[in-house]
Amino acid sequence: MSAKILVVDDEVDIAHLVKKMLEPHGLEVITASNGKDALNILKRLKPDFIFLDLFMPEMSGWEVLVQIKKMYKDIPVSIFTVHPLNESLQRKDFGSIIDYIVKPFSKKDLIETLKQVPGIID
Repeated sequence: MSAKILVVDDEVDIAHLVKKMLEPHGLEVITASNGKDALNILKRLKPDFIFLDLFMPEMSGWEVLVQIKKMYKDIPVSIFTVHPLNESLQRKDFGSIIDYIVKPFSKKDLIETLKQVPGIID
């Protein structure tokens, strides 16, 4: 059974690029273009991993993250951001945040992040 990856990014091209990069590795990739859609998907389908953009209109990635952690504390999350996070935010405990990936990123960045969680990708 392949791992389910949820990619949440208001830049639809980026979400689809991530999907295109990860599917050849046998991963099932679901995309959402906003926080509301992401939370609806989360209610129906518990993903094994989430890539989450921080800066989105209407509902920020931080707001989405709080809701994710209320629903499922154990789902690992990696944050996409255009701006590197300052040190205090990086150290802050937001639950199971695995990594911060600064845009633009490479396929290698995504794969290395997923490899931090046993059972997601070989």
